[in-house]
Amino acid sequence: QRGYIEYLENRIGDRATLSRRLSPAWQANLTTRIEEVEVKNVPSFAPPAITDNLGWHFLAGFRGGLTRDTRDSYLYPSRGNVFDIGYEQVTGDYNYGIGTTRFTQFMTTHQRDDGSGKHVLALRTQLSLASSQTPVYDRFYAGGFGTIRGFTYRGVGPQFDGLHTGGTLSFLNTIEYQIPILPSDKLFFVTFLDHGTVEQNIDIKNYRVTAGFGFRIAVPMLGPMPIALDFAFPLNRMDGDNQQMFSFYMGMFGGGY
Repeated sequence: QRGYIEYLENRIGDRATLSRRLSPAWQANLTTRIEEVEVKNVPSFAPPAITDNLGWHFLAGFRGGLTRDTRDSYLYPSRGNVFDIGYEQVTGDYNYGIGTTRFTQFMTTHQRDDGSGKHVLALRTQLSLASSQTPVYDRFYAGGFGTIRGFTYRGVGPQFDGLHTGGTLSFLNTIEYQIPILPSDKLFFVTFLDHGTVEQNIDIKNYRVTAGFGFRIAVPMLGPMPIALDFAFPLNRMDGDNQQMFSFYMGMFGGGY
């Protein structure tokens, strides 16, 4: 159950993925998801983009994808890249397709003689497209970790009277630079630039840009993933966007992967 400003969403279902490694770097996968989704508690002034999807809906999605991963580490990557492309066809009460492609590159710009103390530059881009028939609960939203920091979760994209209705095009990009502060590589400083948009149609009109800085703190008792503290400031935003300067999450790079 997920509560949004726009509506309350209930999901019941499951998904399964079958993967096959084609080479040390390449992997093919097929994912099936079966769900019942309910949209309720919608404000009286909500637009048809939301109210048309009220009630319970059945969906069956089938996604095929290819992934190429040459990173030197899953948790603390410093070299290599990840490329992923996939398409999901959804049937049931609604019929629509969702295609996504994303690429992330990691580069070490400096390191100590023993291989520690790495300065890492990360570049990430992601493009996602969905059919115009896609219901509100499967459309694209942005804002926060993994998308565009400096805005609240789902705080970026098409909206009506303060209610975000989701888009059918998502274009997200990140440039992030990481510097170790302690010799133990347990504390890092990062600076970043996030930019992109979520649009109602296949047309880029409302582009957002944010800049910020943050810290990555490795706490052994909390597991291998570091704590991430980020501060982001919008340089370009649109009316209706919901800003949020501070974000907290678990992970190394705020742009995902």
